[in-house]
Amino acid sequence: MENRRQPTNAPATFNRNKNFRKEGEKSFGYGKYQNQDRKFQPRGEGKFQKPDGFQPRGEGKFAKPGGGKFFSKNDKFQSKRNFNPKGKKIQPWKKENNIRIVSDMQVTDGKHKGKYLQSTTSLKVRPTARRIREVAFKILYRRIRAKRFLDLCAGCGTVGIEAISRGAIISTFVERSARMCSYIKKNLETCGIKEGHGEICEMEVAPYLKKMWKRRRFWDVVYFDPPYNENYDEALKYFSRGATVTPGGILVIEHHSEMFFPEKIGVLKRFRVVVQGETTLSFYERK
Repeated sequence: MENRRQPTNAPATFNRNKNFRKEGEKSFGYGKYQNQDRKFQPRGEGKFQKPDGFQPRGEGKFAKPGGGKFFSKNDKFQSKRNFNPKGKKIQPWKKENNIRIVSDMQVTDGKHKGKYLQSTTSLKVRPTARRIREVAFKILYRRIRAKRFLDLCAGCGTVGIEAISRGAIISTFVERSARMCSYIKKNLETCGIKEGHGEICEMEVAPYLKKMWKRRRFWDVVYFDPPYNENYDEALKYFSRGATVTPGGILVIEHHSEMFFPEKIGVLKRFRVVVQGETTLSFYERK
């Protein structure tokens, strides 16, 4: 059989288009290098150089996780837990978790968490301990938000301020000592609580309960923390009638663990007792 291929004097070369051509002839390919000879060139030399700004992986600069700017490989990446996408703010309740509570005079939770409150150094004054406040508000948390709170025998106002910090719309502080009322005022200013959210009344508890009973004024949560040597009977007489406690509301009595109160006090019925060392909390609900 005859060989149909015609012999040529020039050696044939093979290009990408699988077409034979003579040496010296131009290639008719497509794209950027049309009509140019395609000769082998080592990477990084000649026409096919790396784009400007190209950096191999693991060298040079790295893009920030948020995009945009660059920083060197010696800089630290943000950890997954603290990563904050560009344009987004960290929510305030997430920032609160980093605040340590180391003193009984600090607000334990809420929007004012960690703020220090002032009080007298007199041994006659017994502020509610931090652990007692934490236990009490863990039980009352859902009953506090957007509610009215009454702090009887308020001292320097730690309990009432804790209630505002957790979302109470108003706290009323009742304290017979003018000096302690001045501390309550200072603590409200320290926390940035306006007058409409915290009201102070310098008065004895029993006359105050009698006055509010006549005016028919009620609160959703009432916290009663008198001195342990105080006579509770007169105040309990008004509570048994439902003074200051709204229907469905709660009365919390803080007292010494050696003291006992009946299960029912007039219209109030006890539903829980919490003992913390020498201090006990008795929770009553009005029918």
